[in-house]
Amino acid sequence: MEKTRIQRLREAAIPTDPAIRTLSTSTLVNTIGNGLFRTVEVIYFTLIIGLSPAKVALALSIAGGISLLFSVPAGHLADRLGPRNIGAAALAIEGLLLSLLYFVDTYVPFLLINIAMGIFGTIGQTMRMATISKMGSPEERVRIRAFTRSVTNLGIAIGTVFAGIALAFNTRQGYQIMLLLDALTYLLASYFFMKLPYIAPTVERGEPFGFQALRNRKYLGATVLNGIMSLHFVLQSVAIPLWVVKETSAPRWWVSVIMLVNTFAVIIFQVRVSRGSGDLKRGSLLFRRAGFAVALSCLLYALSAGRSVVMACVLLVVAMCVHVYGELVGSVGSWSIGFGMADEKHQGQYQGVFSLSWGLGGTFGPAFVTAMAIGLGQLGWIYMAVMFAITGMVMHRLVVGRATSVVSNP
Repeated sequence: MEKTRIQRLREAAIPTDPAIRTLSTSTLVNTIGNGLFRTVEVIYFTLIIGLSPAKVALALSIAGGISLLFSVPAGHLADRLGPRNIGAAALAIEGLLLSLLYFVDTYVPFLLINIAMGIFGTIGQTMRMATISKMGSPEERVRIRAFTRSVTNLGIAIGTVFAGIALAFNTRQGYQIMLLLDALTYLLASYFFMKLPYIAPTVERGEPFGFQALRNRKYLGATVLNGIMSLHFVLQSVAIPLWVVKETSAPRWWVSVIMLVNTFAVIIFQVRVSRGSGDLKRGSLLFRRAGFAVALSCLLYALSAGRSVVMACVLLVVAMCVHVYGELVGSVGSWSIGFGMADEKHQGQYQGVFSLSWGLGGTFGPAFVTAMAIGLGQLGWIYMAVMFAITGMVMHRLVVGRATSVVSNP
């Protein structure tokens, strides 16, 4: 019995399926590189190259917005041609484009290269999701996605630690080494992605292009709701650091502490939380639970203002623990919904549409959460708590209604 338990734990840490190990290796290599350079990218181009922070932010926003236009077409290609070769090519091209930033010292090339990188990054991400959507049963898909997310957090954490070396030296050469190492990881990730088993197309090449996913109103509704819920990721990267520094008595370095709580919780628990979540109704229940958890965390963040140093630190850690619980179950719920509500023949296209939810949240989220948390203060956190709770309940109602109709009308 004990041996069986150890085997289960080992399989949770290192999957036995060679395809999952290969996909995870590709993800780990790439995200270590992202942690290396993306952590210091803004600092490099503002302090070393001399671009203004506003221009850098604008370029990244423009690149993110334009890249969204390629998500659904990329899904079409995944269904028609298979995702493996296109995904590997997208990774390699993005790496080559990234290496060109080594030579950039003016704004226009920085903008154009980031737009091109955003486009191929979106194509690559859609191909990864299309690949997972075609691997195994509904529960296995969610488990694979959970494992790759744990690997992603691990890779970024490792890369971020080494990025600290560049920050410590704060030299042009140090940052450029991080840049080139990141570019190299894209090429290595492409190599491993090509070692995945070939996944045959699910749509005939001669079949006319259609927009089945865009005509599916319930799926679009789920995409919008997932986009709203995904704003809690933007809270972590934008609003919470600003809130800690500007509105609480906690020391600045406490931001790193609460973010480490999040990072390690995802690494340790994401796969475990994904067990038994392939069922669509179960996924909607987890998503609703996430809405309530994130809502509660917003209230706890709000309470940390005006407290003593110790009380503020305690409330912030408790808030992040509740928040990361919502993140864990919400992520699993969203994957279950995104895969489960999609038409199997057009999974690539549907995953391209569902990916828009995270893209839109990342594009418009920073301005929204900053206006709510910093602009309105505690009242803004209360508004967001209500928003997250309602979003979870509406998603559950939407999915349960669909599940019921599918059962009654097979």
